[in-house]
Amino acid sequence: MIKLKQYKEIIHKCSKCGLCQESCPVYLENGNECSTARGILVLLRGIINGEVQFRKDINRYLDKCLRCGKCVEVCPSEIPFEDIIFAAKCRYLYCTPKGLFIRILQSAAVKKLFNPAQKVISEKFDTKALYFGGNFKDVLKLLNSNSVELLNPVESGWGMEYLLSGNIIRFRKSLNTAMKLIAELNPKFIITDIPSDKFRGILKNYGGYSPNIDIKYVGEYSGGEKFASRFFNPRYAEKLIKEIKEKVHQ
Repeated sequence: MIKLKQYKEIIHKCSKCGLCQESCPVYLENGNECSTARGILVLLRGIINGEVQFRKDINRYLDKCLRCGKCVEVCPSEIPFEDIIFAAKCRYLYCTPKGLFIRILQSAAVKKLFNPAQKVISEKFDTKALYFGGNFKDVLKLLNSNSVELLNPVESGWGMEYLLSGNIIRFRKSLNTAMKLIAELNPKFIITDIPSDKFRGILKNYGGYSPNIDIKYVGEYSGGEKFASRFFNPRYAEKLIKEIKEKVHQ
């Protein structure tokens, strides 16, 4: 398991300058300091030092992070906030009763029983691709309409839900399965449900793998925006984007 304690000294480097506050889309929407990198790091410092109990309300603040990377881009201390969030999620998942319940729900046996993977039947085109993500039927239809044949034998994810929840074991297994499929089928394109640079970074940072294949974001295709989030964490990003658009049009 990735340990949160290994980031103790890095967390102490936070100067509380507030630049992350100015760049965080979640904070700009809800105005809650605990939504910023600065606020979350304060909470995590308390957890590491044994001053704060890792409760589910703190875990909810971690979940609201979109993993968009904007705070990392502006941080003068170059704190790897996304890596720290993942380590914190790992601690919650593997060290609390609620985390145990989440791991049971995410187990292979439960997934196979309640959400079995469906076979993919794609139209045939010269452009061949693998897709890793959600909303599979809608994306299949979208890509076929853009003359892209999907080579996936079954619906395939790369482990987004496991990475967001901190389930490192299930995430690595899912990512390894995806990488084996890439090596086996050798597609011209890999298409994902998150921005391509983010997906390439995940493969490199967590899988040690940098495929020499063009990676495309499904949002690049006509109409693709309604199938995929602009940010990493779709659980909150889609809701946030909707609220912002509604406010703009008021």
